[in-house]
Amino acid sequence: MSFLEKVGRYKKAYVNWISVMWAIYRNKSRIKLKLRNGLQLEGSPRWAYQISGIAYIGGDVRRASDELIEFLLNAKIVTLQGWLYGNPGDLGSYKWLDVKEKRVLDVGASIGDTAVYFALRGAREVVAFEPYPFPYSFALKNVEVNGLMNVRIINAGIYSHDSTVKVTMGKTADYYVLKTSDEPNAVQVPLYSLDRVLQEYGPFDVMKIDCEGCEYDAILNSKKIVDLKQIQIEYHYGFERLVAKLRSAGFEVKATRSKRFYNPHASDPNMHIGYIYARKQEFG
Repeated sequence: MSFLEKVGRYKKAYVNWISVMWAIYRNKSRIKLKLRNGLQLEGSPRWAYQISGIAYIGGDVRRASDELIEFLLNAKIVTLQGWLYGNPGDLGSYKWLDVKEKRVLDVGASIGDTAVYFALRGAREVVAFEPYPFPYSFALKNVEVNGLMNVRIINAGIYSHDSTVKVTMGKTADYYVLKTSDEPNAVQVPLYSLDRVLQEYGPFDVMKIDCEGCEYDAILNSKKIVDLKQIQIEYHYGFERLVAKLRSAGFEVKATRSKRFYNPHASDPNMHIGYIYARKQEFG
């Protein structure tokens, strides 16, 4: 996101947007947030960013704490528990996806924020995969508390082939890369190939995938990806191979310029991230 885009989001969210951005620049741990709707809050820089993103998609924040946030969106009160471990601030990145009356596959569900967002935008059904138990538990709660009967959350990861992996039961956030844990209380979760998911849980019209690097194993080894109509991928180590694969499968593809991002939780922490937008010509 460019600096001007950030300014636009903060201006939309806050009366005191200049002081908010200045406090973030100065690494202040707590910031006073005066929202456009009159609500006054105090929170961390992550609070400030997430709320600005919610305002960007038209969300009207009603209350917030470190545990949860509530906002009005599409005439419905939305509750997101564990919101600071997910990334509702980036929900607007998925406005491009045409989910209305569509079946949606959500790979990398985190706390279920994107799955909830797709459902509120009119998705017929959302099937979401999240391997880490900590965000998965929040995803289940968020689907239940928002009364979404058309969203299914599955505690599994996506890989090149069917397998299993032992993962931590501890706290993880949306930017954690899937990796084996040797902790005494680590739990084993399944990994499914993308083709198995498309076969057993599909058919799907739309796929969103943000899995901190699993997109390469999943997509490059898939034969059934041709069955999808629209895909949005957050890539983490360049887009060339993914773009070539999608074009060979009949998609019209565009990719954003990559930006450097340092992720200390990855085996290769020096990421080059961006988005890929792929669409079948006849879709929509």
